[in-house]
Amino acid sequence: MTLGRKYQNSSGNAGDARKVYAGQSKVGTLSGCSSSISLSDMIEPPDYEEVCERLMGENDPLAYPANDIELLTVPRRIRTLQHVLPDEDLSKAPMFVRDCISCYTADYTVVDYKYRAYSGSSCTRERLNERIERLLAAPPHQYEVDVEPHAVSTEELSSQQFESQPSSGRQSVASISSSSSCNETLTPRGSWASLDLRSSSSDPLLPDLFEKKPTEQIDAINEARRMENRQADLLGLYTPYLDEEEAVERRLAAEMPCELMGHRIMVVCHQLKLELDVEPLFASMALYDAKEKKKLSENFYFNLNSECTRQMLAAHVPHADLSTLSRSAVFDVLNPSPDVFLVVRVEKVLQGDVNECVEPYIKDDKNREKVRAGAAAACARLGRFRMPLAWSAVALLGVLAAPQDPPAQPQDAPTPNTNSLGNRHHCLLHNTNSLDRKASSSSLEQLRRRAGEVGGSLTRKGSIERRATPQQQADDIATQLDTFKPIVITVTSFFKQETDKLRDEDLYKFLAEIKRPSSAPRKLKCIPGTLKIEVSPCPEEIKNGLTPELAKLAPYNAEENVRPCKEILAFPLSAAAVPHLQYRNLLYLAVREVNLAACASRAASARNITVKIQLMSGEDQASALPAIFGRSSCPEFSTEAYTTVLYHNKNPSLYDEIKIKLPADLGDQHHLLFTFLHVSCQRKPVAPDQEKSVETPVGYSWLPLCRNGKLTCGEWALPVMQEAPPPNYSYIFPDVQLPGTRWIDNHRPLLSLALDAHTTTHPLDGYIERFAMACEAVQEGNIPPRIGLANMEAELRASIAELPTASVEALARFLPVLGDKLLQLLACAPRLAAQPLNIAQDAFTCLAHIFTDITGMCEGATCDAHGRSGLLSAYIQYQCRVPRPALSDRDVGLPLPPHVMTDGSCKILHEELALQWVVASGATRDLAMQNSWTLFELMVKSMVEYLYWSGAIEAPRKARFPEQFTDDVTTLVTNLTAEIIAGYGKNSRLTQSLNNSLAFFMFDLLSIMDRGYVLNLIRGYHKQMCAKIASLPDAVPLVHYKISFLRIVCSHEHYVSLCLPAGAPAASRAASPAPSARSHASDDTRRRTALSHEFRSRHYLAGLLLADLTAALELQSPVLQCAAVNAVLSLLSAHDADPRLAAPENKARVAQLYLPLLDIVLDARPQLHRGFDTGKDILQLDSEMCQFGSLYSPTSPEGDFKQNGRAPLNSETSRNLLMCLVWVFRSAARSALAARVAELPAARLHALLSIIDLAFKCQEYKGRKEIMKCAQQNVRKTTDIKAKLEDVILGQGSARSDFIMRRKGGGGSSARSGGRERWRKEWVRGAARSRGASPARPLPALAAALAAEVALTLLHALETIVQSCSGLDWGQAACSAALAVLLRALQRNQSTVVLQHMFASIRSFIVKLGWSWCSEEWGPGMCRVLLRHCAALAAAPRAHAAAALYALMRHHYRLGNNFSRVKMQVTMSLSSLVGTSTTFSEESLRRALKTVLMYAEKDQDLHDTNFPEQVKDLVFNLHMILSDTVKMKEFAEDPEMLLDLMYRIARGYQHSPDLRLTWLNNMAQKHMERSNHLEAGMCLVHGAALAAEQLRTAGRGAALLRRVTHNALDESCADALHHHLTNLELQALLEHAASELMTAGMYETVNEVYKVLIPIAEEHRDYKKLANIHGKLNEAFTRIDQLHGKRVFGTYFRVSFYGARFGDLGGEEYVYKEHALTKLPEIFSRLENFYGSRFGAENVVIIKDSNVVDVTALEPDKAYIQITYVEPYFEPHELRTRLTHYERNFNIKRFMYATPFTVHGRAHGALAEQCKRKTVLTTAHHFPYVKTRIQVVQRTQIILSPIEVAIEDIQKKIAELAAATAAEPADPKMLQMVVQGCIGTTVNQGPLELAQVFLGPVADGTQPPTRLTNKLRLSFKDFSKKCHDALRKNKNLIGADQREYQRELERNLARLAERLQPLLARAPGHVAHLTNGGNKCDYKYQA
Repeated sequence: MTLGRKYQNSSGNAGDARKVYAGQSKVGTLSGCSSSISLSDMIEPPDYEEVCERLMGENDPLAYPANDIELLTVPRRIRTLQHVLPDEDLSKAPMFVRDCISCYTADYTVVDYKYRAYSGSSCTRERLNERIERLLAAPPHQYEVDVEPHAVSTEELSSQQFESQPSSGRQSVASISSSSSCNETLTPRGSWASLDLRSSSSDPLLPDLFEKKPTEQIDAINEARRMENRQADLLGLYTPYLDEEEAVERRLAAEMPCELMGHRIMVVCHQLKLELDVEPLFASMALYDAKEKKKLSENFYFNLNSECTRQMLAAHVPHADLSTLSRSAVFDVLNPSPDVFLVVRVEKVLQGDVNECVEPYIKDDKNREKVRAGAAAACARLGRFRMPLAWSAVALLGVLAAPQDPPAQPQDAPTPNTNSLGNRHHCLLHNTNSLDRKASSSSLEQLRRRAGEVGGSLTRKGSIERRATPQQQADDIATQLDTFKPIVITVTSFFKQETDKLRDEDLYKFLAEIKRPSSAPRKLKCIPGTLKIEVSPCPEEIKNGLTPELAKLAPYNAEENVRPCKEILAFPLSAAAVPHLQYRNLLYLAVREVNLAACASRAASARNITVKIQLMSGEDQASALPAIFGRSSCPEFSTEAYTTVLYHNKNPSLYDEIKIKLPADLGDQHHLLFTFLHVSCQRKPVAPDQEKSVETPVGYSWLPLCRNGKLTCGEWALPVMQEAPPPNYSYIFPDVQLPGTRWIDNHRPLLSLALDAHTTTHPLDGYIERFAMACEAVQEGNIPPRIGLANMEAELRASIAELPTASVEALARFLPVLGDKLLQLLACAPRLAAQPLNIAQDAFTCLAHIFTDITGMCEGATCDAHGRSGLLSAYIQYQCRVPRPALSDRDVGLPLPPHVMTDGSCKILHEELALQWVVASGATRDLAMQNSWTLFELMVKSMVEYLYWSGAIEAPRKARFPEQFTDDVTTLVTNLTAEIIAGYGKNSRLTQSLNNSLAFFMFDLLSIMDRGYVLNLIRGYHKQMCAKIASLPDAVPLVHYKISFLRIVCSHEHYVSLCLPAGAPAASRAASPAPSARSHASDDTRRRTALSHEFRSRHYLAGLLLADLTAALELQSPVLQCAAVNAVLSLLSAHDADPRLAAPENKARVAQLYLPLLDIVLDARPQLHRGFDTGKDILQLDSEMCQFGSLYSPTSPEGDFKQNGRAPLNSETSRNLLMCLVWVFRSAARSALAARVAELPAARLHALLSIIDLAFKCQEYKGRKEIMKCAQQNVRKTTDIKAKLEDVILGQGSARSDFIMRRKGGGGSSARSGGRERWRKEWVRGAARSRGASPARPLPALAAALAAEVALTLLHALETIVQSCSGLDWGQAACSAALAVLLRALQRNQSTVVLQHMFASIRSFIVKLGWSWCSEEWGPGMCRVLLRHCAALAAAPRAHAAAALYALMRHHYRLGNNFSRVKMQVTMSLSSLVGTSTTFSEESLRRALKTVLMYAEKDQDLHDTNFPEQVKDLVFNLHMILSDTVKMKEFAEDPEMLLDLMYRIARGYQHSPDLRLTWLNNMAQKHMERSNHLEAGMCLVHGAALAAEQLRTAGRGAALLRRVTHNALDESCADALHHHLTNLELQALLEHAASELMTAGMYETVNEVYKVLIPIAEEHRDYKKLANIHGKLNEAFTRIDQLHGKRVFGTYFRVSFYGARFGDLGGEEYVYKEHALTKLPEIFSRLENFYGSRFGAENVVIIKDSNVVDVTALEPDKAYIQITYVEPYFEPHELRTRLTHYERNFNIKRFMYATPFTVHGRAHGALAEQCKRKTVLTTAHHFPYVKTRIQVVQRTQIILSPIEVAIEDIQKKIAELAAATAAEPADPKMLQMVVQGCIGTTVNQGPLELAQVFLGPVADGTQPPTRLTNKLRLSFKDFSKKCHDALRKNKNLIGADQREYQRELERNLARLAERLQPLLARAPGHVAHLTNGGNKCDYKYQA
């Protein structure tokens, strides 16, 4: 997925197309397609060979080179000094063996395309990376958005700190921190606002600002500067955004075949000795996989015996060859996993029972000399026989993990030997041979200390123990294997080899135990000794290395008599399915088991058994071949080998591995002979000369190695014969019981062995062997009698037909041999009885079938995105040997003479392939189609070879090939195109592959054949496809194929030459166009730059491509739009990378081919995606007035699409299309571009400018942080989208999607085992190239350079447009529109270099536009942009911005002798800019103002005028405004304070409506950022009120909006001032306000807003708007109804500030409005955290009660905040009008909170003394307001006596009961809760308690009744009635299960009524007192 897509956050990203595409069965219609496509039928391509020299001379740098292909002979790469060849006479070897050896030694014939590197098809990832690295070497571009706070110099920013801008999501570079913890107050004393501007410093002045030059000269200077230090490779910067997976033209070139290498490690053996060193030891090591239970390598034999011990064997070892003295080996780890072990086995000379032999080694034997003497005797007598002694193992994982984590050793551990190799030595098997250096004390450690006591368990002895680490993945291990540091491993003891545990199965069990962290094998004894080996990654070059065949590796210095290093043959878990490259013929014989228990030989008892093994070429002993590899310190080859001997064991299990070199001429006579010997270990007490032989034969067996040419392999169990075999035994297998022979144990199998062949000449597959024998029989005439001459042809055909059923892995391994043989059969028919056999079709079918099978192998790593198997492409490009006729000199001539073609010796391969393919039918045809690419590539190779051996390369292209062949090719192309058309809906995988293969065939033919003929083939393809597409309603895949086809063909390295570009432009690139360019623009120019018939006929391929692009953009399919645009873009990218086109004049000629893009993009303008911004609000230049809205058409894009049937482009396609246009601007000659622009009508020119603006927008640099963040966020999403797209375009199971799935790790349906696949990905050649999964992420540096280069290119285009239109009627308008584009560009992130050039253009435009600059349209925005850049951090752009600002002032002063309008606009701009933009540095602005002042002082021309003074006044005025607003920056983190300041500034502009409105808008923006939609709406309502007041709307002004908010009257003013407000602004503000209020849920307010808006709309007859309004009202009223009773509004808190730390806030009291449902702890936490971070947490105290604060009791240096929850307060008369919840939460300004107290000062007391104080606060304005906090301006208190508190409580309960009873629908749960709370109260202060306290004394007569007691009595009566009502209601609601609960409630109520009855009776005889029952003054001051 491209990063262009990853970087889109907009809704219109690339995923849209994919989703649309993936979600529909019909992918979009092709309406409008056929009409535009049908044009291609009418265009005839040029006869290229005729016209190329006429149109492009041979000296033309863009001409097609004369010789661009060459046939090379490339020497085969071999690692050995010479080819590995057999020693035997090859003339006697089978033909297949000879063919193999010939194949392995032949050099390669390779076609070299000299210029192919410049083609887009061969653009590899390595070249892409080189290209990007080259681009990154250029000086980096600096952007303000990337400046980190610490990176800014102190001089630049004073001492101010930075903050980030929360709204834009990117790093701000200009904000001063709002909270400076070092300052105690909110106003920094060091604020620069207090400094004098005169004393500040300025930026350097531009020297040429005052120079008077003509505009042409200024433009020329600006252009020259713009062209300095530019990137020539524009699209190289864009490559990371291109979708590599869509690059169908990429075709991986095969790499030269070379040997497969795994992860190679070198093991060097330094020391091997036991503590008792008395005899020679023999060791071997090999790799084992404990999990797979498989041996992974052959044995490496070594010994490190000293010279004296070696002499003990002198009698038995005649000499030692150098190759057997090796002590270092290279192991190839093909399947790295945590379970791989290096196992070392140690043997000694046979001596007797192993237990007795080991005793002296384990025990501290005193009789060393006796032991030594016994060993010497054994060596002398039995020196040729071995017995197993010990073993150990090292885990591969431990080798890798060891160096990384060396923990401290236990204190009691002995210090290991530290003889290090380069300080890398580790005693990895510390104490216990373990890599775990945490190993604790064990018995082995005690053994080493000779403590002589066995304590603890014998654990972990012998071999490595793995620490319990998490399972490491094989891939991680594989990576480490190549990079780990060399390490020395010291094994300090060995496991004794138990004679009954010698089998591999036993070893695997031990290894599995060792691997577990619990303990090592427990039952094994340990032998102390030392093995020291060094393990390291294998170096690239091995000195004096030997292959497994003992061939010398280059470099090999034979003069140096040094020990060689052996390469050890790997035994992979599954052999690699890749072709063999060298001769190898090895056989490994593993003797598993011998069972001679039944042997009863008279000669000797068979107890100490060894097996003598010989490779025989006959039956007498002289025929024993010296083909058995020696082990260590012995001859290189021997004629016999002996297995190890187990003492007194008649049924030994063995581990011996015998390595045999097989003869090349292996025949039926070759066999293995096994002689079973009994070895006499104990010497008999007789004289030496009388002693019998040491060895006694006890049996014989044999195994023939070859039968009918097939090699014997696998597991065998053989019987043993008692006596020597009879004559001719070797021709039969021993399982045949010969008469007259005696067998041990009745001919039962007694010898178990395994033969493992590693051979590259024996296929080990019956089908291949049958084919080889049939070929040999036919070609060499030795037909086997069993077949006979009559059946030979049938046998050959059958063998060819069956060949594909062979194992596909075997076919792959012998691919070069079999492929060459089949090609030979295809071209050179063999003869039988002098008659040629017609088997060409058989061979063709077989070849296609084999190619299909090999491609189908699950080898994800060997295929590219086209499904091209790496094995096959390497075979065709390198290994394939094309058969050719034997020509004499006289035969060469064109066309070739008939006898060459017909003499039967050999046909020409490509002609035969084409013919067979054309005539093929049925399965053959299907097979050919499935692997069309292989056949095409074979044809191409054959054609090139033919050109060279026939001499046709020198002939004109038209005469190179015979007509018959070209006819066949034409037919073939037509057939294949028809096949694509017929099958596109059925088998998308096949048709897509076929389409791409055909395209590559055309691509290759362009280099070989008549190019006009090939262009006609392309035309034929196009014609067929277009005809089909035009006839189908929905043919999206076919159009996609057509685009892919053309994209591949156009990626040809000579594409530009094939397009016949026009000659070099007459005018130089830098020439400025004449003002009258339009008059010179003729039809000729239009023909050259438009997609005319003439253009398409001459530039045929370019015309096709652009016509397809035009057609695709008109379709409804986003996928096709994307594909067509990407095709053009990839081609342009290849042009930029092509050094042949680097010269500007060449690039300009190429760009002329693409000038029609200008019209194409202009036509597609309504479709272009526009949502490229990432949340950053472009300074809208007061966009409420839609300043630059005119750049885009006012109608919605969707409307346009509906009219013209075009689908909108997604963001990626739009971006890519615009990049194509940018490339044309960058590359085209200035004169050509100017002439084209001058022809455009005004409307088209305007459209072009809007496109340039969009190009600025879509390539804007987002900033380093944003780029990295987006890259991480979008990876997963884009992957999903990509997967959907693949499924839809390609269908399930396309080659391409299979390949992509494999790269993602899917593996495909036929995946093999994990180990196999893992190995594949790592070591198949080319895997790294083909697996380039995700495209390189755009480095921020690359994105920065791209944005800068695009901006400079677009600026250049703008200048070109302005200059070329300067003489036209609309020149001024064009200049004005160009200025609009430039101003918008200046608001985006631009590089500092780009900004300087832009300001130079601005200064140029100032002169050209004159008064227009100061118009109402441009002035304010212009000034605002300039001021924004005057506040930039970078000095250079700031200096240029200041110069432009001064130039603006100066120009207008000279024009009109004053510049009051400029002054006003600059002032307004500054006011609207400062404080709202966080990327704004006041320090920088001050420098810029000082710079403007310096210009004014230095301006000699205007020195005598009042201009300098006016500038000075303006600058000081601006500085003063800054001083007022800079304070806002200090409070950026305190939203309430910030809005207070903004509010205060807005109030200051009461008499300047425009500025006040600006500030109200700024406040609205701040509220929106914090989701305060209600307050934002109020800001907009105030703005509307201000506009209404100025416009005197409806004669009422601001009073119109009084129903919306009472605060609207604040905007009333006595006099109407100068302003720029219109009815449009009023409507816009009201609509925006309604939208925000709707979001805030204030639906009733929305109604009031629309009441103002509706009359205005009615007056303007705007029925569309009225319909919209009523729709909104309908929605609002519906919401009110739906949410009835469920709405929540804001929460209010009283907040008071105390303490000097608060500065102006100290002593102030506010009411804060918080979001709904905000709890008191939340606002506590917010304010405490905020002020705590500001003043220090220890200095902030929150007062949690609501009592009056005694300020004198507070600590002066602390900040106190008192927070109290308050509720809206209403008088009773207000409640009668405020009925709804909404009305009681809107337009409110009085709030109340209650404080309980008693007379005695406590907060709470008994009921009779509990009082309450209600505090009512009045705010300065009504809530909601433009702020979220409003100052309290008045407070009053109401004191409630205890009885009043009681009345209030009981009335509250009555209200709850009434509400619960009256609820509709009834809520039983709520009702029961309320009733339970009223009558189920048993705690104190329940209703009964209240009655008893306050009414009891009255009932008792101890207190007279009062008005309040009477009120309480009546309240209780009401309470009692309400309870009855509630219970009655509840009775009707409950079910049967709650009846008992109801009765309980009724009893409670009856009890309550009974107790209340006497208290509620009116007391007789008393007159009610009309007092309030208590004096308020008693309570007033109690607290």
